Amino acid sequence: MKESMKARKATSLLLAVLLIPAVFLGCAKPAEEAQAPPAAETQETQGTQEETPAGPVDTTVSIVDITGRTVTLPKPAERVIGTHNPTMNIAIILGGGGEYIVGFGNKNMAGNLYSYVYPELDDVVQIGKGREINIESCVEVKADLIILPERFADLASQFEAAGIPAAVILPNNESYESIKESIRLLGILLGEEERASSIISFFDEKIGSVKAIAAQAPESPKVMFTGASSQLSVANGSMLQSVMIETVGATNVAKEVDGGGDFIEVSLEEIVGWNPDVIFIPAYASYSVDDVLNDPAWSSINAVKNGKVYQFPSLLEPWDYPTPSTLMGLEWMLSSLYPELISQDQVLEDANTYYKMVYGQTFTAEQLGLK
Repeated sequence: MKESMKARKATSLLLAVLLIPAVFLGCAKPAEEAQAPPAAETQETQGTQEETPAGPVDTTVSIVDITGRTVTLPKPAERVIGTHNPTMNIAIILGGGGEYIVGFGNKNMAGNLYSYVYPELDDVVQIGKGREINIESCVEVKADLIILPERFADLASQFEAAGIPAAVILPNNESYESIKESIRLLGILLGEEERASSIISFFDEKIGSVKAIAAQAPESPKVMFTGASSQLSVANGSMLQSVMIETVGATNVAKEVDGGGDFIEVSLEEIVGWNPDVIFIPAYASYSVDDVLNDPAWSSINAVKNGKVYQFPSLLEPWDYPTPSTLMGLEWMLSSLYPELISQDQVLEDANTYYKMVYGQTFTAEQLGLK
């Protein structure tokens, strides 16, 4: 497991302290040249120093979260509770692993990621799942910040009444901009602004690259992204999966389906009418690609007739979640639709560039489930 951000900072500080004597020794005059100042001058100088003590350093950090609430901490947070995987994942990324998390709501949707980058998470207190969060458990772990998605925003006041500052950092309406804003806001609260800025820059660079490649695509296929519980549930226009489809130059057939930031159940007749050219199902689906391909009721749909039903990666973590790893999913989607424009080998290389940057680790194609 890679060295934590704080450990690296401490090592740098120790090296600086060890170098100080050498610097001063190099600058010192020989003994015969050095002369002590007159006693009166020494006393006067000491008196001046005593009269002008250094003032206290302001360590306060403050943000306005996505709901408009001002969240102020006396110093950057060191002990954080993540109530659900996407928000917790941002804290883990900013810490390069297990730097900050002392309590979690749900890690199960992260696949195998944390067994590699934060294996100690199994020993961390689980404070509940979804909206069933135990506030007493949150108090017991002595957290100085709890991070929430907008869907749990109404719980913020309960945590603050218990003495735990709460920040709502991830909106229901998913987008690349909302992910970047989550990184920026939490970066301030953790004192990790420089690292947050680097990740956001990588994010912008990668999206720009994908758009440039997608602009070369010869066609715009009709795509449908199905949900976790049923192949009749679909991602509508408010979901990140829809943004991803549009970013690679394709069309989400379910974009106009009414609903919030969650998969929406539709009828088979609607799907047959949309007739998608490609269907993606998530890695966390309760059904398989074969279930779709072998269902006679779906046999008239172009994606099924042409065998273009794909399971979205990865085995490490879902690449269609509102976390920075969605960049990898974006490239993989582009490669699946237009293999002549970007290869799976390039997807693997870029994925490891990202994982090396945020966790100091790389992974094989087999670990990611790409081959």
